[in-house]
Amino acid sequence: MISGAMRGKGESDALARHLMKPENDEVVVIQARGLGSPDIRGQIRELVAMSLGGRTDQPIYHLHVDPEDGIQDNAGARARWWALFEAEFGLAGQPYCGVEHYKKDRRHEHRVYSLVRPSGAVVDLRHDFARREKVSRIVEFEHGMPRPTPSKHSRAIVAALREAGRDDVAGWMEASGTTTAARPVARLSPQERLIQERTGVSLDDLRAAALAAWRESVDGPGFIEALRRRGLSLREGRSGPVVVDATGTAHLATRLVGAAARRADGTRIPAAEVKDRLAGLTLSKHGDDHGREAGRDHPRAGGHQAAPGGPRDGAGAGRDAGGAEPRGGPGRTDGDGRRHGERGVGDALARIIARPGAARLRARLRLMGGGRNAALAEAVDSVRSRNWVWVPGRGTDIWGVPLAGDPPRLG
Repeated sequence: MISGAMRGKGESDALARHLMKPENDEVVVIQARGLGSPDIRGQIRELVAMSLGGRTDQPIYHLHVDPEDGIQDNAGARARWWALFEAEFGLAGQPYCGVEHYKKDRRHEHRVYSLVRPSGAVVDLRHDFARREKVSRIVEFEHGMPRPTPSKHSRAIVAALREAGRDDVAGWMEASGTTTAARPVARLSPQERLIQERTGVSLDDLRAAALAAWRESVDGPGFIEALRRRGLSLREGRSGPVVVDATGTAHLATRLVGAAARRADGTRIPAAEVKDRLAGLTLSKHGDDHGREAGRDHPRAGGHQAAPGGPRDGAGAGRDAGGAEPRGGPGRTDGDGRRHGERGVGDALARIIARPGAARLRARLRLMGGGRNAALAEAVDSVRSRNWVWVPGRGTDIWGVPLAGDPPRLG
C-alpha cells in the first residue's frame, strides 16, 4: 500500500482541478461525509468554511492511497486502510470528500479531510508519515502480501505494532528482513515533486549540474563560476546558500550537492563540507533582484547611498545597494530612524491604541483578510453609519454590535 498526504489551505480551486483532471481513464466522485455540495469544488469550499474556527492556517488534509498490484481485492484493501487510518488519527466522523481514479488498469483513491473538529481543536498529525506506513503494513499483511513495502521507518513501525498488540504483523516484517535492510531513499520528496512539476526543471539534471560544478572547483568563487557556466547562480537564502535555477527557484546548496553525490556514487558530501567551502562568500540575497537576470547590477549599484525610507533593493532589506546599513549601522531597527516630527514605533503604537474600539476592530478584520472578515468589516461600517451608540457588554454580541430584541440607543 502506497499513500501520500499533504496539508493545505484549500482556498483556491487548484485541488479540485487536480482531483478531477481528465488525464485519468475514469474519475468517480465518492460519497462525501458531512457535506451538502454536489460537486468536489463546492465540497472543498465547504470544508474550508467549516474550518474557519480552528487555530490553523492549513485546515485541509489531502491523501491518496494506492494498493499494490499483488493485492487482489483493491476496493476491500482501500476500505480497510481508510478505517484503520481514521482510527489512528481520530478522524472518524470528520467531514471529507474524495474521488477514485482509474488509470492504466489501476485504481486508487483520494480523500480530503477537515482537520478542525467542531470544538475548534485541530487533529494531531505528528509523525503522520510513519503512522500511515504502519496502517499500510497492517493492510498488506491482512491481504496476503508476501513481503512488506520497504520503509525507512520499519524499526519504528515494528515497535509501534508490538505496542498496539499486533505481534503478528511485527513478526512478519522482521522475518522479511525489512528492519535490517538499508533504508530506501525516495528519489524526490512530495514537495520536490511539486516544484519539479511547477517549474519544468528536472531535479535530477539540476543535481548533476551542481555536482559537476562542485567537483570542477576547489573553492567558493570557483564553484560560483562553474555554476554560472551552467546557467545557475549562488545566492544567500534563509537557511544558507542556495542554487538558483533558470526559473528563479532556489534549492538549498548543501542538500542539492549532498543528494547528487549520494546518487552518483553512494557517498554523500557532508553539509559541513559544503558550508566550509562557501564560508566567507559575499552573496546577494535570493529575491533581491526581483526577477532580473543573475549577475546584472541594480540601478543604484556601485555603492550609492539609498535614501532613508526608500525602496529596499540591493544587498538586503534595510541596506543600500552596496550593502551599507542606513540610519546608524548595525543594531538599529527601521524604527530608529526619526522622521515626521521624530515620532517612532512607540508613538505609532500609542496612536493605534488610542483609536476608538470600533476603528481598531475594522482595521483588524481588514488586516486578517478573507471574504468572511471583509464582510464583517462592511457590517461594522454599516452599523456605524447609522450613528448608533454601542454599549459594550450586555445587549451586544462579541463584536459590540447590538443584539436583536435589544433596540439600540440612537445618538
